[in-house]
Amino acid sequence: MTAPLFSDAQLLPDGPAFVTEAGGAVDVALWRTDDLGRRFVPVLQRRGLADPVRLYGLWFLDARRGFVCGDTTDGDGVLLATNDGGLSWEAVADLGDQAWDVPLTQVVFADDRQGFAVGAGEAFWRTVDGGRRWRRIAVEGLWAHGVFLLDGTGRGWALSQQLTDDYRILGTQHFLTPDAGATFAPLGDRLDGEPLRVDVSACAFWDERVGVLCGPDGLLLRTTDGARNWERRESGVRTDLNFLVPLPDGRAWTLGTAGTLLRTDDAGRSWRRVDCGAAVELNAAAFADPERGFLVGDAGLALWTADGGRTFGRSEFR
Repeated sequence: MTAPLFSDAQLLPDGPAFVTEAGGAVDVALWRTDDLGRRFVPVLQRRGLADPVRLYGLWFLDARRGFVCGDTTDGDGVLLATNDGGLSWEAVADLGDQAWDVPLTQVVFADDRQGFAVGAGEAFWRTVDGGRRWRRIAVEGLWAHGVFLLDGTGRGWALSQQLTDDYRILGTQHFLTPDAGATFAPLGDRLDGEPLRVDVSACAFWDERVGVLCGPDGLLLRTTDGARNWERRESGVRTDLNFLVPLPDGRAWTLGTAGTLLRTDDAGRSWRRVDCGAAVELNAAAFADPERGFLVGDAGLALWTADGGRTFGRSEFR
């Protein structure tokens, strides 16, 4: 029996959380939990869609309005929208043939109206009306890899990674936006005084100055000047780190391959490993606070904790 491959997670403030499935070989493509990961119920089933899809990202504006993104089996980008909490879905037509052969890996909003859909480093689209209309945008020198937006401020960063045809890193830098994507400015990120050239999986920021990056081989970098300069921080692991979950007061989690789970309580200065008892790759997590949350990964793995990772329970799927 094929197990789900969980790919992304989002927790709404004081509300439900959702998890996407990227394998494409099981019927349920999107799950919902109302108790921080103890029990999940299906929201979107593939048999109700015109084309088979693999889902890599999601964003819900509230418990009823949401988006999921991914690709078809042919590799074409998919962006689906719901206005009834997932009971029904429709494809966003504005992307049209612009998303042919461009898997969509992330959808993210700054507020109820302004947001982005990111397409596998080749393209990204912006909406200013809550996702009713999307427009492809291009910024010179920006190869979109991911977007991080500070809640409600319009301020954020687009992570750019320029690669060669054989996937060598030519350059890594952030582009700062003060206005939810109306304008972008390159920051020319530097590490040890040199231009930043590292593979990055995810970025997260606590405020306009302090943030972290994670990546392969236990890579953790920290900035205190809004992504202009970075310093290495010791992770204590050599596994790949895939995902970051920032929380208030300088708390955060990062997770990755071989069941790796790390926590910081001092805004990324130091990290400690947390044993969740998993051996498979961890891909995403959602936490309501430093103590309560859940994490998901390959082989249908979903675990929840209510004590900051001291103990974990297995999630139920119904």
